[in-house]
Amino acid sequence: MGVIYLVRHGQAGHDENGYGSLTDLGREQARNVGRHLARRVGRLDFAASGNLARQLETVQEIVAQFKDGTAPEPVVNAGWNEYDLTHLTSRDMPPVGTSAEAADAQRDFQRDLDKALLAWAADGHSTGAGSYAEYRESIREALKEIATFAGPGQVALAASSAGTIAAVVAELWGVDSQTWPVIARTMVNASITKLIVGSTGINVMSVNDHAHADTPDDQGKRPLVTMR
Repeated sequence: MGVIYLVRHGQAGHDENGYGSLTDLGREQARNVGRHLARRVGRLDFAASGNLARQLETVQEIVAQFKDGTAPEPVVNAGWNEYDLTHLTSRDMPPVGTSAEAADAQRDFQRDLDKALLAWAADGHSTGAGSYAEYRESIREALKEIATFAGPGQVALAASSAGTIAAVVAELWGVDSQTWPVIARTMVNASITKLIVGSTGINVMSVNDHAHADTPDDQGKRPLVTMR
């Protein structure tokens, strides 16, 4: 069997197009998951990401944690991109962080985004974000590509985003288009979703694993566990 690890990007800041580059915390989250995977799997046979800044930066931080230059140069595949948030909702992007004010804004944003995603999936028409059908097809193609690099004994990795990783899980689990956004709602930054590739195809083994980040500091807080 082969293994595919799908890693959500680290915490990202905002620009005029929505999420932008990683914050300092986001880079540390990416390095942390890279160190964890380097200990856990030892090597990578293939690495990829979408072409969004937060995804590109995350995969670069991850592969840099594999010693002696053993990790391959990541491949860019836009199939790992996320839907365009700025075309799906008119609400301003919520602030990053864990303050009460930020948490309230994040919940309001997620509520509106969930509604927008369901409407987008049900409509069947193209918007500024493209059509839902096109989005799901691009994910299928990206998954098909990475599976070719996850043959017996091989390890492949892709840095992506919560919505796209959730859509992969929904595809493999047969979750309908009116339910799949629920999977993304609690996806932690730099969390790991593990897929196994074998004789029966691609199967989901774990989703949103973030035990590598779930360590309290001296004040009992978990600074590496964030969702936005």
